[in-house]
Amino acid sequence: MRCSLAPTGALLTMTYVPPVLLFLMVVLAAAGVRRRNLRHGRLITGMALAALFLWSWEPVTWVLSGTLEWRYPISRYPAGDADAIVVLSGSVYPHDASEPEDLPALNTYVRSSYASWLYKNWRALPIVASGGTAWGGANPAVLSEVVRRILVEQGVPPSMIWTESRSRSTYENALYSAELLSGKGIHRVVLVTEAYHMLRSEKAFRHQGLTVVPAPCAYRYVQFDGHWRQFLPSLNALQTNELIFHEWLGVLWYWASGRI
Repeated sequence: MRCSLAPTGALLTMTYVPPVLLFLMVVLAAAGVRRRNLRHGRLITGMALAALFLWSWEPVTWVLSGTLEWRYPISRYPAGDADAIVVLSGSVYPHDASEPEDLPALNTYVRSSYASWLYKNWRALPIVASGGTAWGGANPAVLSEVVRRILVEQGVPPSMIWTESRSRSTYENALYSAELLSGKGIHRVVLVTEAYHMLRSEKAFRHQGLTVVPAPCAYRYVQFDGHWRQFLPSLNALQTNELIFHEWLGVLWYWASGRI
């Protein structure tokens, strides 16, 4: 079963830039050694290994995650009123021979579950499930329909779920959701997505003229508790740092292109 990526556009391919650069540094170092330029080769190798260590170190992950998440205090309930809830989809496992239906990846499930929890425990507002067709795979899934199914399974009435199925990026999530909501006379929303993704999402939705009450979930910086194991390099830290790096690239790109 293959996980299809959320339709976040070409910038997604830049997620793996840092490890690639580190690999190239090691190759260059090896070339320097072969040419008997041992001093420069060892220097480049040392720099590459040090950078790779830091990039896979949990304390660095804590700081990098915090640059996106600390601005949003952790709270069970949104800090404001609204007329609708908007939940942004993430990734999905499309159906194939081993699985008859599209399955949510963890990010989609967490976001959807928090939206349904707010509906049941905070206010029973209409929920907009936002997300178009996922990239990749022979059987592309419609992300908003996957979110809708989760919401229904968790007790949200189908009549209280509106789907936005055209978006292929965070910018389009905001654009098409605002279009849908304005047609219903709604201009103030609670926005649900993961905490690291909230800055870009909130700014994109505000850019469309909506009043946004952030409702972030799945904070990453809180996962660091100082246990000795977290001071060892880890794949989880490497992946999270790449995710945060990509998100900051997205924020900068949206700012430079006038999308936020």
